[in-house]
Amino acid sequence: MDDLIEGYRRFRASTWRNERARFEELTAHGQHPRALVIACSDSRTDPQMVFDAAPGELFVIRNVANLVPPYGPDDQPHGVSSAIEFAVRTLRVGEIIVMGHAMCGGIRALLDGTPPELADFVGQWVRIAEPARQRSCAIASASMTPSVCH
Repeated sequence: MDDLIEGYRRFRASTWRNERARFEELTAHGQHPRALVIACSDSRTDPQMVFDAAPGELFVIRNVANLVPPYGPDDQPHGVSSAIEFAVRTLRVGEIIVMGHAMCGGIRALLDGTPPELADFVGQWVRIAEPARQRSCAIASASMTPSVCH
């Protein structure tokens, strides 16, 4: 935790000072991101860093395996869907980018089955992508392409 606190102090001492006008502009006039990025929560991937984007340029949704659940409004909370709705309908982003990455644990759980320690939430979550997994496996099987499908 001390490293994170030190990082915050460095941010306030340098980045905040150097970018203060940008932060004040964002505060005064709101955000106007040019793109929505749906990315994995994996700590090895950072959309802002990958796209070399400044604060205010990207509206980012991060979750396990960068998945988007099917459209289905009801009386339940929908974090990903509400963020997409806000980005598209309120912020009017011009682009939507789904950013995947190698060695994704969520996709591995989809392909190989969910390990017991992830059964409470991750297993149910990655099942969102089951239709895509089935289509990919069928294509791989039909083309005789080596596949990770079981």
